[in-house]
Amino acid sequence: MDSPAPALAPTPGKVAAMLTFQFALFTVVGALLWRLSGRDLADFVRADPREFVQGLLLGGMMIVVAWGCFRWFPRLSERLVRMQAPGYSFFRRKFGWPLVVLVSVGAGVGEEALFRGGVQTLLGNYVGIPAAILIASALFGLVHRSKPLIMAVIVLIGALFGTLFAWTGSLLTVMVAHAIYDVFALHYLLQEMRRLGLS
Repeated sequence: MDSPAPALAPTPGKVAAMLTFQFALFTVVGALLWRLSGRDLADFVRADPREFVQGLLLGGMMIVVAWGCFRWFPRLSERLVRMQAPGYSFFRRKFGWPLVVLVSVGAGVGEEALFRGGVQTLLGNYVGIPAAILIASALFGLVHRSKPLIMAVIVLIGALFGTLFAWTGSLLTVMVAHAIYDVFALHYLLQEMRRLGLS
């Protein structure tokens, strides 16, 4: 008996539409939780050039650290790539830079709006900032539905973003840092998947 044909990878247009919907949903829910915490929506994301530059610098620092870790620990890097490859199977087609940037910006803005701007801010009113950072980071890891090692890394990155948000008070800063880091991380992942014959 013939096995069923494998499902075709979604087209770039479908991926873009799904990501846009997720970005919009996360941002709206994050803004509602922010408002529910008693804060003014006008303060949710401030368009401050200094905060934007601060995000670029923090994202750049994260890239340097990650690149160093990948170079110093190549076996661990390869293991992480192999573990994540099935979740990025929709990149089997050679999607270009526009989709990499869309995925990264959508994640940076939407996830930070929801988990830091919404969940962490609201929980901070009830359990304090340190506990709110931990809870929001755990939820951030769970949403990514990954293997335990990858989830642990994601929770640590979430805690870093949560701490940066608490320290700077700027959602724009962590959104930009997250997006910039994700452009690098996603490009590196796809490049390694191709090198290892996983895509």
